[in-house]
Amino acid sequence: MQQTETLKLNLIETGDPISPAPINENADKIEAAIQAEAAARAALEQRLQVFEAKKFVYGTCTATSEGCTVELGFTPIAVVIHRQAGTDGATALGVVGQPANSGMEIIEGGFTFTVGGGYNIRSGPYCYIAFG
Repeated sequence: MQQTETLKLNLIETGDPISPAPINENADKIEAAIQAEAAARAALEQRLQVFEAKKFVYGTCTATSEGCTVELGFTPIAVVIHRQAGTDGATALGVVGQPANSGMEIIEGGFTFTVGGGYNIRSGPYCYIAFG
């Protein structure tokens, strides 16, 4: 008896005797393929949910003499800011649960930092990346 290439289903030929066995084998193979597909989709859905739970965003902001507050839409667990102006640069890291001694503080929905608050933070444009 010949079989299909992908699922190896039995192909009943005109000269074959009529028997439920090949038909039942085909049904078992189809059911197994459907179950494997459902399991693969469930695993992919779980991986996607884990991926979507992890957030990160990057962007730019401009610090004034009052500092800068950035709303992210989620509360990050870590933020890195960096300013480069010629040979003058400043980089700071803020992490949830750590003291805000760098002049940066993670707040509900984003982060804030103050000019002159540490790590040579000055007014001007900054790049940031935040991880949630």
